[in-house]
Amino acid sequence: MIEIGTDLVLVSRMEKSLQIPGFAERVFSEPERAYCKTTESFAGVFAAKEAYYKALGTGLQLPLNALTVLHDDRGKPYFDGKRSAKLSISHDGDYAVATVLLME
Repeated sequence: MIEIGTDLVLVSRMEKSLQIPGFAERVFSEPERAYCKTTESFAGVFAAKEAYYKALGTGLQLPLNALTVLHDDRGKPYFDGKRSAKLSISHDGDYAVATVLLME
């Protein structure tokens, strides 16, 4: 069975959210905070997490910072410890989008 989840994030909204004290620590894991150098990157990772939970169909069962998006040597994103999940992240203008396929 294959499940799919997609999420779209407004980069300008993420920029405002990142200014809220403690937001980044509540939402992003330490490896994500170390990797993301731009607001677009944070927005893409956030979209990936939302898309993952949408694909699960169960809502947010864990804190967002418990799910970690990593990147391989070529920059390809993947979920730490979630081998059955396929992830694509893209950015264009003020938008970041992520699509997740869960394959069981």
